[in-house]
Amino acid sequence: MIEVKNLSKQFGRQTAVKELSFRVDSGRVCALVGTSGCGKSTTLRMLNRLIEPSSGEIFIQGQKVTTIPAEQLRRRIGYAIQGVGLFPHQTIARNIATVPRLLGWSKADIDARVSELLSLFRLDPATFAGKYPHQLSGGEQQRVGVARALAARPELLLMDEPFGALDPLTREHLQDELLHIQQLLGITIIMVTHDLEEAIKMADVIAVMDKGEILQIDSPQALLRHPRPGFVQSLVGGRDRSLRLLATQTLADIMAPLTGSAGTALPAATSLKDAMAELLWQGEERLTVVDEAGQPVGEVTLSQLLKQGAGA
Repeated sequence: MIEVKNLSKQFGRQTAVKELSFRVDSGRVCALVGTSGCGKSTTLRMLNRLIEPSSGEIFIQGQKVTTIPAEQLRRRIGYAIQGVGLFPHQTIARNIATVPRLLGWSKADIDARVSELLSLFRLDPATFAGKYPHQLSGGEQQRVGVARALAARPELLLMDEPFGALDPLTREHLQDELLHIQQLLGITIIMVTHDLEEAIKMADVIAVMDKGEILQIDSPQALLRHPRPGFVQSLVGGRDRSLRLLATQTLADIMAPLTGSAGTALPAATSLKDAMAELLWQGEERLTVVDEAGQPVGEVTLSQLLKQGAGA
């Protein structure tokens, strides 16, 4: 768990962050969302003491971060940024092994961890371990950047616009991979993004920031259903809010028992937004929900989907 109490940061006469207080439970994903210059990245950098706060307190697992030497703290916290920042003259294996080497891991443990992480990110160790960053695509480099951040099994992963420079299709694939790995490892993530769609997809809780303050912090559904008037309401949108709300749930959340067969079959993990698009494209009123083995487990009607979207 990470807890922030009355965190502030001033640069000269300018207040970048003003008395932020929030908590992220272990194993959860929190997204900081807002326009450029609102204090998101400054907040993130204060969490691992790349920037020292002007006032306030930060606790990780109940321990105040200022009681931990800064270098030691950063080795306990993974940090992934846009642009990756891989060392160009080191192999992919050595890039990933950076923090484990500093921590004095054995060569056998390092090699095993590098292979494990490359496999998790669908990069064949035999193919990629000996390559150099310039030999990889942008998406592959970003995978390696996140793998490096996870190498020493950190308690917390900080991510600053990690997928912002990638094309939409690659970004979506990496979001899916990260969600799978986060659920597999149970790691706590705090990420900065300007993309509300990304925050809705990735996060358990979203903190909307403006002018250095948190205006609202809520689950994606609560944020979309009950945005505070003003900036937050403007950010989540008008017409788009229904579609965004549908993206926060899956067919498994609303499916009913089967009453018959339907032409369209979709996995239970499909978002309601994607299910709505499929039904409208096919011109059908009902779809069958199937499990991972492809067996029917329920059904969802178009009217149910419309009702869920109307909740916004």
